[in-house]
Amino acid sequence: MRFDSFLVLLRDFLFPPLCFSCNEKLSDQGTRLCLSCWNSIERVGDVDRTVEVLRKRFRESGVIDEFTSCYYFEHDGVLQKIVHSLKYQAITVFGRELGQHLGKEIAARGNFTDVNAVIPVPLHKLKRRERGYNQSEFISKGIAKELNVPVFPSLIRRKKNTVSQTRLNVEEREKNVEDAFEIPKTMLPVVAGKIFLLVDDVITTGATIQSIARVLKNAGAKKIYVASAALAKLE
Repeated sequence: MRFDSFLVLLRDFLFPPLCFSCNEKLSDQGTRLCLSCWNSIERVGDVDRTVEVLRKRFRESGVIDEFTSCYYFEHDGVLQKIVHSLKYQAITVFGRELGQHLGKEIAARGNFTDVNAVIPVPLHKLKRRERGYNQSEFISKGIAKELNVPVFPSLIRRKKNTVSQTRLNVEEREKNVEDAFEIPKTMLPVVAGKIFLLVDDVITTGATIQSIARVLKNAGAKKIYVASAALAKLE
């Protein structure tokens, strides 16, 4: 046995990896969350009210052809802990795990098989510099691995450093992200005739994702699909 392998075994024996949420010992070294906690997160159903409202909104926008999501974002729930740790504590492994879960679901449904590339919702350069990374890129990489397509993290640029959407209503959110995104001129030839999957961590009203999709469609994209790790559930 190699010495480094022995050190890993010794570390796991002395300090067994624990579930991020419930502190139970993990049997799978490739995750930070136990299966029980993953299964405790409410999954999104195709006929849920939240899905129907968003699907209608996206259809009326004329720029999003289809969308899917995996889980519901519940305040003080397991998924909130995961998303916050991904966004604010740099536990980026959760991004890839969420992306892989979402990617497996997309692959199983077989409805996004014509996707040419995955695009993460971009951060403004100041926000990215402050955080050090874009959480949606890690989710996108997890999806792309399952779908065997590339990730284009620089295809869309956020040119306006918009205010937080948290306390804004639907109309305010749409105004906030209006004309907030652009495609660098050097990337315009990449867009024409292509089918893209836009990826965000959590979708609330869909204002941000619609703004990006509109830019892509105006640049000649053939279809725009949308996927998110989570949805904010409508009551």
